[in-house]
Amino acid sequence: MLLRFLGASVVAAVAWVVVTALLFVWPRSSYPTRADAVIVPSGDHGERLAAALRLIREGVTRVLVLDGSPDFAEVFRLCGEPQPFEVICLRPDPDNTRGEARAAGQLAAQRGWKSVVLVTTTHHLTRAGLLFSRCIDGKVHTVGAAPPYGWRMSLRQIPREWLGLAHAGVLARSC
Repeated sequence: MLLRFLGASVVAAVAWVVVTALLFVWPRSSYPTRADAVIVPSGDHGERLAAALRLIREGVTRVLVLDGSPDFAEVFRLCGEPQPFEVICLRPDPDNTRGEARAAGQLAAQRGWKSVVLVTTTHHLTRAGLLFSRCIDGKVHTVGAAPPYGWRMSLRQIPREWLGLAHAGVLARSC
């Protein structure tokens, strides 16, 4: 009996580690060749914006949506100065992932967008992708950007993402 319990516990622990790795360490990304806009939610340490600007340089889109409170000076510059591409700066209320998804969904509906790229930090990609997909009536491609901080800080984010994913999956299932 004890051996069965220990065996089941080991299997459950390994399964949890594998699922955690697939959801938050190596989440599925999709790199489109064309989209109506690239969206960067707040919470950036520079990795998200860099990946989004790379997509714009590669010609995926000519529209950058900076969604949420500005995180650093480059966002203020992009929002305040003319750029060779369109920049839309959203300030949702509340300023959280769900609020950002709702604001992006309203913008996408107003503009008639059929495809967007969501660029966010790797550990945040699964939950953010779920929320944005619920709010945007069209294809939401997700691109993960590796955080510039160490693995210890990334590991600290995983419990928060698990809780947020559980909340989105069980309690708050709408946009």
